[in-house]
Amino acid sequence: MNPSEIATYEVNYGTELFVDDVLIAERFGVTRNLHPATKLDAPVIIPEPGKPWEYNGSDKTKRVYLLGTTIYDKQVDTYRMWYMARMDANHGHRIPGLYVPRTGAGESTRYDGRRRDNDGRYFAGSDIGDLLCYAESDDGLHWTKPDLGVFAFDDSPNNNIVWDLHGASVFIDNQAQEPEKRYKAIGFFRRYRNIFLITSPDGIHWSDADSTHPVIERANEGPTNVVYDEKTERYLAYVLVNRGNERRHIEYSESKSLNGKWTGPTTILEPNREDDTIGQTRHGAIRAEYYNMSGFPYSGIYIGILSVLYVTADIAKPLTGQADVDGPIDAQLVYSRDGVTWHHFEDRSPIIPRGNVGSFDSGMIIFTAKEPLIKDNGMYWYYTGSTETHGGLLKDKVMSIGRASWRLDGFVSLDADANGGTVETVPLRIPDGRLEVNVDATQGSLAVEVLFPDGRIQPGFSAKTCSPIRGDHLHHPVNWTQIDLTQAQQPLRLRFSLRQAKLYSFRIVESRL
Repeated sequence: MNPSEIATYEVNYGTELFVDDVLIAERFGVTRNLHPATKLDAPVIIPEPGKPWEYNGSDKTKRVYLLGTTIYDKQVDTYRMWYMARMDANHGHRIPGLYVPRTGAGESTRYDGRRRDNDGRYFAGSDIGDLLCYAESDDGLHWTKPDLGVFAFDDSPNNNIVWDLHGASVFIDNQAQEPEKRYKAIGFFRRYRNIFLITSPDGIHWSDADSTHPVIERANEGPTNVVYDEKTERYLAYVLVNRGNERRHIEYSESKSLNGKWTGPTTILEPNREDDTIGQTRHGAIRAEYYNMSGFPYSGIYIGILSVLYVTADIAKPLTGQADVDGPIDAQLVYSRDGVTWHHFEDRSPIIPRGNVGSFDSGMIIFTAKEPLIKDNGMYWYYTGSTETHGGLLKDKVMSIGRASWRLDGFVSLDADANGGTVETVPLRIPDGRLEVNVDATQGSLAVEVLFPDGRIQPGFSAKTCSPIRGDHLHHPVNWTQIDLTQAQQPLRLRFSLRQAKLYSFRIVESRL
């Protein structure tokens, strides 16, 4: 390739992954490989007997979903999770202050005989009993469900119910001028069949007093995953849409503020012929549909997990508690450079594999949190697993929350065998600092050269002068014998020479004086 035809890429402080070829001009003897998650054998949160808002009975629904948020809250030094429980129609329980239940024939859009709430909002939708619940943990592994007493469930305050959102994307605003609104959550309200914003001083006691109108117009239920991009100062919403005879797909909205004005929504991801072919080959499916997407900004790229439903059967006459289609749901890696235009990873194999028959997630990886928790040099993405496929009877289906893990930046790597390989970047313009690599060279080595845009080695930056990197490292500095990176002429290119090694990422770090 003619060097003059290669655009210069601006690199900021932070991490650059190798999920796509945007930064790569050439590679030889190197393959790009997906790294499926390491999962815990057991779920971290299960629907518990004795908690009827989660576990309706041995012959009824038993479901907890993660449709939203898990964070580490520094201010209280605690892992926190807002998850959803569901009781199903005609559950018969009462929670004063929430829209549960509706009673009497023809009362599906009424609450205690009323068609509107005190703010004039119409009640709508079916009474399935979506409830937003709260859990916390000291280590991200062992979770407790504290009795909060925010709402009474059948006259008892001993529950962890905090609202009735169908999933919640929770944000902490440490700069909030009003302390009672430090926490904000956005999600789908079944009682109004639209997307609203609620606020809280502590993440437990919530209010919708300032959100009497929907922030995003929506009719069908389903996950609404919202993330914030600090670089572009915008909120990005990824929404499951299931309208009429359309296949389930993903739509997108964005806004500078959680309470709007939001754009769109517009369709960004639709199942295609390749999805159908994969579904037919792997599962004998008749078509594919997109069930959920969680996507988040990570340095120079956006990473997402797309839940793909492979429909193996349309069920013309579903039984009570049964969906109208059957099939497994697989979780696949997707990526984007702008948060709007998304691409599938090359082979569309699961990034969070379903478990073996009999495991808690053998039927579906149906939902993932809006973004992973990144802490202690690891990436942890909490997800919803199901024992049954989509059309399984609810009396048999158990849904629980599991945890998937990767090493830092560990979704994808560029790998070379014992014969060696090289990766050369496009011309880069980088800030002053040092170069670090995330590499597993336990059985081999890595060296880095700095090149001019035309491919010539810059003086002092050859492989011979680079201190070879061996072992497994998340942040290993790259050093040359008599020169440092700040002395390189820009724009520059980097050539990574690998032998029996896996290269996950590189980053530019500010030099410490």
